[in-house]
Amino acid sequence: MRTPDLLRLSRILGRIFIRLIGLSWRVRYVRSMQGRTGRARNRTTFFAFWHGRQLPFIHTHRNEGSTVLVSHNRDGQYVTNVLHSMGFRTVRGSSSRGGLRAIRDMAALLRKGIDCAITPDGPRGPAETVKSGVAHIARLGKRPLVPMGASGWPAIRFSSWDGFLLPLPFARVLIVEGRPISPMKREDDPQQWTQRVEIELNRVTACADLLASPSSMFISRILRMLGAVLRPLASFTLLIRPARERKERKGYVKWCRCRPVWLHGSSLGELNGLLPYAEYLKRNGIPVWITCFTPSGRSFIERMGLEGSYIPLDIRCYAERFIRRIKPRAFILAETEIWPNIILKVLESGIPCMMINGRLSEKSVRGYRFLGSLPARLLSCFTCILTRSDEDRKRFLSMGIDKRIVSVSGDSKMFADHGDPPPEWRTVLNTDKSVLVAGSTRNGEEEALLKAVESTCYFPVIAPRHLDRIDEVWNLMVRMGFTPVKWSELTASDSKTLVFDSVLVDVHGVLAQMYGTGDVAFVGGTLVPVGGHNVLEPVMRGVPLIIGPHHSSFTGVVDKLTSSGIAHIASSHEEIADILIVLRNNPRIRENVRIEFESMKGNVLDDFVAMIRRTGIIETDTIR
Repeated sequence: MRTPDLLRLSRILGRIFIRLIGLSWRVRYVRSMQGRTGRARNRTTFFAFWHGRQLPFIHTHRNEGSTVLVSHNRDGQYVTNVLHSMGFRTVRGSSSRGGLRAIRDMAALLRKGIDCAITPDGPRGPAETVKSGVAHIARLGKRPLVPMGASGWPAIRFSSWDGFLLPLPFARVLIVEGRPISPMKREDDPQQWTQRVEIELNRVTACADLLASPSSMFISRILRMLGAVLRPLASFTLLIRPARERKERKGYVKWCRCRPVWLHGSSLGELNGLLPYAEYLKRNGIPVWITCFTPSGRSFIERMGLEGSYIPLDIRCYAERFIRRIKPRAFILAETEIWPNIILKVLESGIPCMMINGRLSEKSVRGYRFLGSLPARLLSCFTCILTRSDEDRKRFLSMGIDKRIVSVSGDSKMFADHGDPPPEWRTVLNTDKSVLVAGSTRNGEEEALLKAVESTCYFPVIAPRHLDRIDEVWNLMVRMGFTPVKWSELTASDSKTLVFDSVLVDVHGVLAQMYGTGDVAFVGGTLVPVGGHNVLEPVMRGVPLIIGPHHSSFTGVVDKLTSSGIAHIASSHEEIADILIVLRNNPRIRENVRIEFESMKGNVLDDFVAMIRRTGIIETDTIR
C-alpha cells in the first residue's frame, strides 16, 4: 500500500481545516482608535505575534497578500504549504539558518509596501522572548511594527514549547491589535527596542485572554445590566449637582484634537502625586488631561490651570462618550482605584494603561480573591504597574499578575511641593530656641513629645492630625506646665504682646509649609500603631525628622531615610530627647537632608521616564 505524501496533502488539508473551523468561530477584532492597519487599509505594516497564537491570524488575515517569515526545517515546509493555501506569501529563514538573507528580503518587501508578519520568539523559542532580528527588519524596512494578540474560548492549549493555542469549533475568538511601534532607528539600542515590543506583545495577548474568558464576558454583561438599571438613578441624583459636574459625570467634555495623556487621581492627595508627572509631560510638549472624583479635586485642577474634568460615572455609555471625546493616547491611573467599565472600555479601545503609586493592603488582596482570577487578568493587561514599596509589589504578584509588569518606584504623592513657609512664620514664634514641629500627631504621642522637648529646651509646635482633638491637646499642654497659644490667634495678633512657650496648630492646610519653620520634625501616627503619615513633607523643606517604630505605610522610604542618617527612629520620650540633642549639634544636617531628598525625587521620576521609554506609552522621540 502506498504511503500518502503528507507534505503535499498539507496544503489541501490545512486549508480545509482552517476554513471549516474558522467559519464556525465568533471573531471579534479589537483595534486602536486609529483604525485597523495593513495594506488592505492603505497602512502597510509589519505584524508580530507570539508563536503559539498564530492559528487565528491565518484565518482573520487570509487572502491579504501578507508575507510571513517561516523557518527552513521540515515543520516550516508544512506551515509554508498551509500559508500559501490561505493566500499568504513566505520568506524562508531563521536565526540558525538563512537569517541575514531573510532579514534583507523581509525589509525589501516592507519598503515596497507589502505587509509582513513574524513570530519573534520562533522557531524554537524561548517562548515569548523577542529576538533581535525583528528590530533590524523594522529598521531596514522603515515600517511600524504592530503587536498582535490572539485568544479563544473554549480552546485547547498544547504542551509544546510555545503552548500552541487551538480554539475549538464555535469558539469565541479575540484578535487584539496593539499600538504601532515606530521602527528602530540606527542610533537606538536594539535591546531596549525589542524589550518594548515584548512588553506590548504581552499586553495585547493578556488583553485578548481577558476579553475571551467566560468570566470576563459574564462580568461585562453584569456590569452592562447594572449600568442600564443605575443610569436613570444616576441621572436623577445628578440633578442636584452643579451643571458642569452633571455634564462631566456623563462624559460630556470638550472635544480634544491633541490626543492627551489621561491621568486620573481620585482625590486631592492622588492629584498631588500626579503633578510631578503631569509637569514633566507638559515640559516635553505632551498634552495631559487630568480627571478626579471629588469636588475638591476638581477645584484643584482648575486652580492649577490644568486641562481636566470629573471622571465619568462608571457606566459604559458615559465612559464611551468620554473616551471618544478626548481620544487619549494613554491612561495613567494613580493608586489602585479600579473602575471596571472604564478600564474595560479603555482596553477595548487599544489605549495603553499604566498605574503609578500602586498600593495594595492585605484586606484588598483578600477582597480581590473573592472575584477569582478576573482582577489579575485585568491588571495584567496594564503596560506597567509602579508600586510604592516592595511589600505592595509582593501583594500584586500574590494575585497572579504578570511579574514582568510590576516594579517598585516609590510614592510620588509625597513629592507634592507646597512651597517654603512665609519668612514671617518663623518670626512670629518669637523664640531663640530650636523648634520641633510635630505634625499629624495622634492620641498618646503628644505627651511623649512634650516630655522630650521639656528636657532638651526645644520649642514645640504641635499639629494634631484631627482638629476635633484641639481642646484635648490644649488641656494636656497646660497640665504639663506649658503656656500654649493657638496658631490662628498667633497670626492674627502681634506675637510680641503674647506670652507663650509653645504653639498648637488649629487650622487646616498649613502643616506641609509649617515643617519648614522647624529645626527638627516629628511625623505622627508612628509612636502608636497607625502606620504613619507623609514622612517626606519635612524632608522636602530640608528638615531632619524623628519617627516612631510604626511606619508600615512608608517602610521603603523610611529605610532609605534612616540609612542616609536624616531620619531617626525612637520608641520613647527618652530616645526622642537623645536624638534632639544630637541633631542640634549637627550644623550641616539641613544641607544633607535637601541633597538626599533631591536624589530620591529624581529616582522616582527616572523610573517613570524609563518606563515611558521602555514601554512606548509615549513615542520616545518626543522625550528629551
